[in-house]
Amino acid sequence: MLLPRLIILALAFGATPCWAQGSTTLAADRAQVAACLRDNRTAAPSCIGAIAVACVSAASTDRRAAEAGCARREEAVWRERLMQAMQVSGRSLDAGQRSRLAALHLAWEGFIAQKCAFYGATQREGWQLGRQAGCELREVATRALELQRAALPQAPARRPSSPPQIFR
Repeated sequence: MLLPRLIILALAFGATPCWAQGSTTLAADRAQVAACLRDNRTAAPSCIGAIAVACVSAASTDRRAAEAGCARREEAVWRERLMQAMQVSGRSLDAGQRSRLAALHLAWEGFIAQKCAFYGATQREGWQLGRQAGCELREVATRALELQRAALPQAPARRPSSPPQIFR
């Protein structure tokens, strides 16, 4: 129930649906991000932008024009991971908590849209769309990592081997 709402929210805020991209490209990008995260467990944020940077570097024409498309391409992978993390986070919540989580996510989406639109508008003409898309990529990826980290099983609390002692 939560996942369809979040997909609608994501589409309402301009996320590119996964099925609208080439499935082989998306699958390769998905695998590249997964491999990067697996290889860099302690430095997962270093994986953000890896696909977009390579994509822009490979652009044979105007790299500045390729920025927005390349950022959106990678954002689709991170947004997919974000939606999966939202779904996992919502599993242990009751209906009221899931509703609050969805409302929080909607507010976050609105904030990010405004923040990145403002950031893009402060850039030189010709750079605005690419910089705005890059901002959205970073924010979505960072949020996905945050939720994935929160969804990891926590180690059980260890009991002390001996009861605590009070020294006077």
